[in-house]
Amino acid sequence: MLLGALLLMGCAAAESMDSSAPGSEARTGLPADFLLGDAGLAAPVATAAFAPSSSASPAPDAARFNGVLELTGALAGQIRVLTDRFDYLQDATLQIDRLPPFRFAFVQDGDALVPVRRGPQVSTHPHWEFIPEPGAVWSAAGDGDWSRAALPFALQERNANCTHNGLLTFLFRADGSVSRVAWQVGSETCQYLQLDFWGVAEARYTPGDVDGEDRVIADFRAERAARLPVRPLSALATDYPGAEPTDFDWFPPGEVSAVGYAIDGVHYRGGCETRYGPYPFCDVLGLPSYSLAKSIFAGLAYLALQREAPDIGRATVTSLVPECGDERWQGVTLENLLDMATGNYGSLAADVDEFASYETDFMAGETHAAKIGTACTLFPRQAPPGTTFAYHTSDTYIAGTLMNAWLAQRAAAMGTEPRDIHADVLVAELFRPLGLSPVTHHSKRSYDAVAQPFAGYGLTLHADDIARLGLFLVQSGGVVNGLQVLDPGGLDAALQRNPADRGLPAGNDDLRYKTGFWAYRSDLGGACREPVWIPFMSGYGGISVALLPNQSLFYVFSDHGRFEWLRAAIAAHRIRPICE
Repeated sequence: MLLGALLLMGCAAAESMDSSAPGSEARTGLPADFLLGDAGLAAPVATAAFAPSSSASPAPDAARFNGVLELTGALAGQIRVLTDRFDYLQDATLQIDRLPPFRFAFVQDGDALVPVRRGPQVSTHPHWEFIPEPGAVWSAAGDGDWSRAALPFALQERNANCTHNGLLTFLFRADGSVSRVAWQVGSETCQYLQLDFWGVAEARYTPGDVDGEDRVIADFRAERAARLPVRPLSALATDYPGAEPTDFDWFPPGEVSAVGYAIDGVHYRGGCETRYGPYPFCDVLGLPSYSLAKSIFAGLAYLALQREAPDIGRATVTSLVPECGDERWQGVTLENLLDMATGNYGSLAADVDEFASYETDFMAGETHAAKIGTACTLFPRQAPPGTTFAYHTSDTYIAGTLMNAWLAQRAAAMGTEPRDIHADVLVAELFRPLGLSPVTHHSKRSYDAVAQPFAGYGLTLHADDIARLGLFLVQSGGVVNGLQVLDPGGLDAALQRNPADRGLPAGNDDLRYKTGFWAYRSDLGGACREPVWIPFMSGYGGISVALLPNQSLFYVFSDHGRFEWLRAAIAAHRIRPICE
């Protein structure tokens, strides 16, 4: 999240190199004769081609899909560029016009096709990594004795968080026969690289038993059962008379990957639009966290550790992160890092330090040594720790490093195996007990033996994860299944429930930052006699999650530089009062 982008009513138009939509040459579907033939795919097709129609019927039991699907050949596709701010397409070494290797095992559960491995998959590709998601299997008129399958997927940028959502489809038989695979990418959450990407690839299907099949199916059923009931945003007008759904969904559709509002255990969701129609698998649309991770990874992991070790916030950088051993880090604590209050900065002008760090090995470096070595030396000491807000993603990376080092030190003292701050704390103690989707069980990490999670960015989410995690934060007091998982005092401070501990002013006195969470003071357009503090989470490009004091939340994932949520908070106040 960039400080200068915190204007709650901002707007930035995307640059466009070629914003033309596909013309009349585009196919309207992907019939069997195309998938079994050798013609090229001239342009992306309507997303309806990747989902069963109303006339579809279940695939026969004899055609059950179990086994490995592999895409073969060069995996090259065609690209229509909409935005390329950093000229990625000019760098042939990135191979952006080619898919990464695709070889994944799947099991079928009813009409669902479920990948055995979930979440971002580390790849040898120089730019892309796959995120396979559960799709569907069916029989369609005109396909003869073939069954048809469709799979949603995402392409996520290596060593970063930009996420491009796609679809693929193919025909198959139980004997291992398989058609070509048609695929396309027609939406993204990525401010600096927006494109359509499509093609056809040869495939190989190897049917057979899959290790752990029963567990995969059981986990998938549990995942679906845990989701909140979903209703369209338009249903707010019926369920809460007087509510205006357009006050929760006013962004231009082309800017938005997902938008929704959750209250009283119901998830009111906007459409998952792409440039070619609604995304057929909205439940598993991949969403990048960007700097939401500063709240829901670094912040919540810290609160989990604080519950078991109340003084952990006083742990110092110099005692646990040897790469940050010089005098600028003397006296800087974990709490200072999480509050963006190290006292080390180059400039307090909005975005200057943060943008400067992007041009270094902190972001570009793939090893932990490159990232931590750069993070520790980026900025000079200019103020006492704890006194001055200066926003740096690099500081959150140091915080994650410190917490993992603290866990290792604690394990050594106790003679136990060291825990990982993401897998063994955040996922094991919070995400799994809450039943969040398997994509949250993965974090982008350094590409080396250290595998240090980024902590301040690099998570992937589904909209349901955001809705349920947000409701947990505003309603639970940090208790999961009867267990106190998060330190209650620390959580109250982070969510502005402790007037004596609101955090430092973050650019102006109406904006605060505490333990990775932002807060904004507002009278909700004159509706409140006294202004109230509203905590929120924010991510690069236009991602906002407002954690509203009336125990509801609003979220929007956009990528055109808008950070707007106050209108939704005012509308939520009309549904249930936020203030007197």
